[in-house]
Amino acid sequence: MNQSDHDPQPDSQPEPQIPWQVKLVRSRVFAWGEMCRPSTGTWLLFSAALMTLTAAEGSLYWGLPFQYGSMIVGFSYAAALIGNALDAEIDAKSRLMRPIPAGKITTRSALLAASLPFALGATAGFLTDWRVGVIGLAMLGASTLYSLAWRGSVMGFLAFALIGVLLPVGAIQAVDEGFPSAHLLWVIPIGALTGAATFMIYKLPDFEIDDVDGSRSVLHWLGIDTAISMSWAVLAAALALAAASINLSGGNLAWLLGPLLYFILAGLFCIWMLMRRVSEVRLRLQRWLIVPMLSFLLIGWLGAAASA
Repeated sequence: MNQSDHDPQPDSQPEPQIPWQVKLVRSRVFAWGEMCRPSTGTWLLFSAALMTLTAAEGSLYWGLPFQYGSMIVGFSYAAALIGNALDAEIDAKSRLMRPIPAGKITTRSALLAASLPFALGATAGFLTDWRVGVIGLAMLGASTLYSLAWRGSVMGFLAFALIGVLLPVGAIQAVDEGFPSAHLLWVIPIGALTGAATFMIYKLPDFEIDDVDGSRSVLHWLGIDTAISMSWAVLAAALALAAASINLSGGNLAWLLGPLLYFILAGLFCIWMLMRRVSEVRLRLQRWLIVPMLSFLLIGWLGAAASA
């Protein structure tokens, strides 16, 4: 009899339990959420709704702000899905954890899925007003153009500048009455500067990883040290022009006190933080603190202008 007949068989080792947090991150549902960025969509929903509300000084059908906001959210989700699909080749060089390079979602699936939020955005926009629908399509077109041709170009900030103009213009058009004509032309430089500042502040944390992609945005043309100070200069110019337009064309400057106070407090903190040492983590913190303020600058300006 062989000795092995009497030796007990080793117990089979059970497979280690995977924590639910890891399962969630690895799931396809999480991958879709990562692509659509629901936190950004929620922020845009309330920003667009408040723009509509302040442009009308509150005198409008209660559902209209969220109808305009729904258009913005639908098109933002569509833009995110289309952008991820168009950026898949670039992301494969340095952003391998994103859903498409990681193999969780295919480019074809992302483009097909984009049809659902696109339909939502188009329906909400054209039910509001056909011109509002066209403005929404133009914003989606600007976002697609950025992913298609301008992501690695110094022209990239122009797409954001155009969206910065179209977003408040759409809110004004949704209201369709009561907004002072003296302020209509001011929305172009104020919106463009706000959109350009959003691009620069948002893209600063990606400065080094864009080098791997070979991207050369306006930030790379300026250099990291100059890019930080220039981003703040553009932001300050947007705020100063918003205040100047109200002073010149009429309106209640009190609407801009909130954005101004936030700009001073958050700005001083970010400047102090970055003067000590520039790092990706600190630039990301700057992004979280400052980018939301830019939409509230437009909200405050619309309220100030509408009170004229």
